Amino acid sequence: MASPSLDRNIPVNPIDTPFSVFLWGGRVKFDRRRDIHQELSSNPIFSKTSVVLPSIARKDAWIRAAYQARELIRLKLERGWSHTHFREAIRMTDNMLPVQPQQVSVRHIMLTLADFFRIFMSNLDRQMSDEQKAIWIPKAERFEIFGSYAQTELGHGSNVRDLETTATFDKQTDEFVIDSPTLSSTKYWIGATGVWATHSIVVAKLLIDGKNHGNHLFLTQIRELDTQRLMPGVEIYELGPKAFQGMLGTDNGALTFHNVRVPRSQMLARNAQVLRDGTYIDPKNQKHSYGSMITVRAIMAEITGWDLLKAVAVCYHYTRYRKQFRKDKNQQIETTVIDYASVKQRLIPLLAKGTALVLVGQNVTRGYDEYTANNLKTGDFSQLEDFHLQTVGAKVYSTEITSHGVETCRIACGGHGYHALSGFGRMYANTANALTYEGDNYVIGQQVPRAILKHYKNKTEGSLPSLSYLAKIRQGESSSPTIDSEIDWLKLEVQQWALEKRLANMVQAHIEDTAAGKDTSYTCHALTMAHSDFVYWRGFRDLLQPLQQEKPAFLDQITALFRVFSLSILHNPHHPSMAQALPLPYTQQRSLRAAHDAAVEDLATNHLTGIIEAYGFTSYEMDSALARADRTPYEALFEEGAKSSEMSGDKMKHLFEMMVDTRQLWKRIEAAKAQKGDMQAKL
Repeated sequence: MASPSLDRNIPVNPIDTPFSVFLWGGRVKFDRRRDIHQELSSNPIFSKTSVVLPSIARKDAWIRAAYQARELIRLKLERGWSHTHFREAIRMTDNMLPVQPQQVSVRHIMLTLADFFRIFMSNLDRQMSDEQKAIWIPKAERFEIFGSYAQTELGHGSNVRDLETTATFDKQTDEFVIDSPTLSSTKYWIGATGVWATHSIVVAKLLIDGKNHGNHLFLTQIRELDTQRLMPGVEIYELGPKAFQGMLGTDNGALTFHNVRVPRSQMLARNAQVLRDGTYIDPKNQKHSYGSMITVRAIMAEITGWDLLKAVAVCYHYTRYRKQFRKDKNQQIETTVIDYASVKQRLIPLLAKGTALVLVGQNVTRGYDEYTANNLKTGDFSQLEDFHLQTVGAKVYSTEITSHGVETCRIACGGHGYHALSGFGRMYANTANALTYEGDNYVIGQQVPRAILKHYKNKTEGSLPSLSYLAKIRQGESSSPTIDSEIDWLKLEVQQWALEKRLANMVQAHIEDTAAGKDTSYTCHALTMAHSDFVYWRGFRDLLQPLQQEKPAFLDQITALFRVFSLSILHNPHHPSMAQALPLPYTQQRSLRAAHDAAVEDLATNHLTGIIEAYGFTSYEMDSALARADRTPYEALFEEGAKSSEMSGDKMKHLFEMMVDTRQLWKRIEAAKAQKGDMQAKL
């Protein structure tokens, strides 16, 4: 029987429609993606099919990534790409390149090259004085230096306050002495540092005359520029493979400093300074340290959504192609897999959640960039705490949904999803690590309940838009809306009531548990997810409202996505305790389920193909044998997998003689046993 025909919905190049432009964040971002796609897909060094990454050694994969990084640097310099253009080009390689740290960073620094580039550059821009920036930013922009960000230590990640690396001011030489006093103070997981970086922004405790002034940032040279060899007193090791063979292009490093001297001029001095005589000048804004982490989390909030959507797109294309079983005995042909409720009920909510992560994440990033641009002029940092709270919740929320969602997509593709060429293994390996950026989500997520508790106690929730719902909780029990049928669950006021009601009960339980002295480190995670459900629901709703006035051609599609998102976070909560916090009567539970299932079916039947086409992930971007534009999944798996395996055919013939000999072992063993028996009989 002939294989089914090609999936003509898989584009070779990005498709330009008003809906596509909206989903990708506007005309500028869409055009940038299209230009980058053209550049990379036509350049052999960035080919995703000429080399099968899972089949080559980790070191060889990193070397390939290093050359790709060099090529991107060349393109950036020759084409005059902006930093944003460069970062997005790195992400499209899908290879976690070593140049990435030159622009952003977090605790477990295993972000992509693009993110590292932004982390490093962001810290130079936000934390250096104007005089320092005039010297160092041009060097970084020209890639005269390769940067990283060294915060995490072997013994401390989330607990940044207790980092052990020290920077002691030497008044005689006008230098800081960077030292790692213990094994646990070794900087660890530092991206692009095992082999690549020449300079690192080191987070260390500032000591002056024995007084600890807390953590500060020090631009520290760790390798010679002319030879790439280590600087005196710097000890660096590359960490080896990560779980699931993830992030092959990232050379995470372990750094130990043995009294390494750094000029006073290289302490990042926009906020705090040390004068020549050792006088310490306190920062005017005590919240300035929020900046770096907010930048990282804001990026992560959107990027993780794209990671999930790419997995959903691969799963969609494959399950739309794959046929399996018949729904009834009279059916002439097998049923397309995506038509089964067991697939739709898993896949469609993930599409809606990925959309929410992207659209709301874009808004958070846009809002923070606009806010900080104004802050540089006005010095107003009053809303930094709110952005901090938004992005902490977004980090936990987006990484939880994405990592579990990618694995759900793999499973929905059946056995073929387990093949490395499906791409799901790489996707999961590169998203699962985000669950521990800055530390376990159960750890950093505690910041949200702490803020809730603090502002509720102080009656200051009005100062933070993210906590505005606390005012309604304070007002006490309000009458519940009428919910008689599934139609009622489509009303915004009903959805808002349910989300706020759930939150109110969880906040009250948290207050009581805290007052009783209970360890809330586990239950905090559920509260953070419930808080983020409401924040993302409100953000998605606010994006939808102006569209309802403008009435674009894609209004029905984006509305369908919002409905599935809204009902799925209510019907399928992230934790059992979240369902317990919204104790609905059985009839309302049934109507909620009916509304959810109807919304999923409506999207699957009337809008799914149009939405997938609007996202328009190309064959190059998906990089999966299950979603090729030029061949069917079966052809790709057979040709690229089985026939091209490094172990197929005569490629293992050097072992054939051993295998043949192994099959004769039994004869020799039996003969030896018989001979031994004969000898014993004679005795």
